[in-house]
Amino acid sequence: MWRLLLIASLLLQPDSKLIQTRVQEAMSALQRNEPAAAERSLQAVIQLEPSSAPVWFLMAQAQARQNNMKAALLSADKAARFAGKDPSLLYNLALFNLEAGRLDVSLSIGQQALVLEDSSDVRDLLGRAFEAKKDWKNAILQYTQARRLAPYSEEAIFRLAQAQMQVQDFPAAISTLEDGRRTFDKSPQLELALGVAYYGQRRFPDAVDRFLRVMQLAPDIPQPYYFVGRVLEHAANRIPEVLTRAEQFEKAHPQSPLGYVLHARAILLRPSPEDPAADDALAESLLKKALIIKEDQADTHLLLGMVFERQKNMEGAAGEFKRSAALNPIDPVPHFRLARIYDRLGRKEDALRERALHEKLSQESGAAQTPDMKGLAR
Repeated sequence: MWRLLLIASLLLQPDSKLIQTRVQEAMSALQRNEPAAAERSLQAVIQLEPSSAPVWFLMAQAQARQNNMKAALLSADKAARFAGKDPSLLYNLALFNLEAGRLDVSLSIGQQALVLEDSSDVRDLLGRAFEAKKDWKNAILQYTQARRLAPYSEEAIFRLAQAQMQVQDFPAAISTLEDGRRTFDKSPQLELALGVAYYGQRRFPDAVDRFLRVMQLAPDIPQPYYFVGRVLEHAANRIPEVLTRAEQFEKAHPQSPLGYVLHARAILLRPSPEDPAADDALAESLLKKALIIKEDQADTHLLLGMVFERQKNMEGAAGEFKRSAALNPIDPVPHFRLARIYDRLGRKEDALRERALHEKLSQESGAAQTPDMKGLAR
């Protein structure tokens, strides 16, 4: 929320005592979340001081809190007209317009603030406005400057790396985040972002290391459990630790499917299992629990289909692969699996159809011809 500005300059005006009283009433009302009362007090001030930019800005806040955005934006425009060279007020006006979705107005006012005060806050605001416009080149330029001006800001590091990843400049993002970790070596946010950047460069073992670090630092954050599941076959040596983390997560969050799904993946991918049939049965049980919680998860159906395939339950596998394909129509992998199942069932025409779909979707998505989680097949 925008800063509540104390209008000290107004105290020097002839009617300063009355103005001071009304402004203080308005600010107190806003702090009590009584915007209508604040608006009434500010209307009285405006009668005495109609060209006060800070008062018009307070009025904009009061009106916005009443969901009267049409009036709020008119008041904000008046505040901008009278703002002069007050960098703090200009910053807040730019932020107000950014949060109202008026990106070009926000950029214009933000540039005025930048001329007066080149700060990390202003650079960050401009970066956010360009990001909202999907102008990643200028967003990265602004975030780079924000980080230069605030080298020990975790948020500045994160925003820059996030923008770099948006344009798939993963080497730059990795450089930004690895440098940031030297200062913030216990930041779940930066560790998670670095794992995603490694993932983007297909450095899967490094990505798994970072995701496991996030689980250690902040075990309740869900994202690393999802990402580890996507690349676990590339980090078989970390499966024992993944098993432990997944079991801990499912116990702490029994209503989330993430722990059950990751637990099942880790069981199915661990090398040299002592009892493969028991592992398959446990994985099946875990995946069915996950589907009871959230049935519309394509990956979970895909994984359960793979379990059924390993158990030679071809009809069950086909049903799960078809459900996965229906939930995620652009994924080629279920069609690859269905083609294999139909071959085994002697359904040659169905197998040809699914193989053609797999090839078509793979080309459209740029996916590898070899399906994900191929290591599950025995």
